[in-house]
Amino acid sequence: MPSSTATVINPATARKPRDEEVDVYGLTHPGRVRQDNQDHFVICALQKQVVVLNTSLPEPGVLKESSERLAFLAMVADGVGGGLKGEEASRLALESVTRYVTDSVRTFQTSDPSDDTAFLERLQEAALHSHEDLRRRSMDDPDRAGMATTLTLWIGIWPRGYLLQVGDSRCYLLRRGVLTQVSRDQTMAQDLIDAGVLTRANAENSRLSHMLSSSIGGGRARRS
Repeated sequence: MPSSTATVINPATARKPRDEEVDVYGLTHPGRVRQDNQDHFVICALQKQVVVLNTSLPEPGVLKESSERLAFLAMVADGVGGGLKGEEASRLALESVTRYVTDSVRTFQTSDPSDDTAFLERLQEAALHSHEDLRRRSMDDPDRAGMATTLTLWIGIWPRGYLLQVGDSRCYLLRRGVLTQVSRDQTMAQDLIDAGVLTRANAENSRLSHMLSSSIGGGRARRS
């Protein structure tokens, strides 16, 4: 199920950073276990048009035109299902959500910025839209059966920041040298910890810690 949260920076004590003051970088690696890489990421400045700043997606269509930044978007997806199925699932999810969120930001700019309930719902709808798209592809093509992906999305629309997560790709905050996890793992183990069935120490050694309770394209993604 999509999980979303919002934070607010006090605009009286801070100002909106200019584009040249924001440093961003992305890197993806297959890790030490898999031979293939099933991860994708995308970092965007959402303006009148999307300007892709950094991504592992092939041929993202980088746009040269720019204008005042409306929002800043960063996403990562980790494919589930093995091999090309996982790689395709994470790629399709990011492409789909990017298009959907772009339209949502335009809607946010013309609505009441003090009430972000509708925007949070649109973020969840973006995840569910991508989920339904992957499910259709999986049902239409046996070779794609079982493909799914995690999705972690952060979007900043000054002075607010929004985090949406499906799965267990973690989001951390690094501040003054301290790394803090701000997302919640959507795994079977974490669900049992929350229910008081497992302790965190026991969960770390459990195979349930690697079993997703929610994913894009999987059987458990639904509106929270």
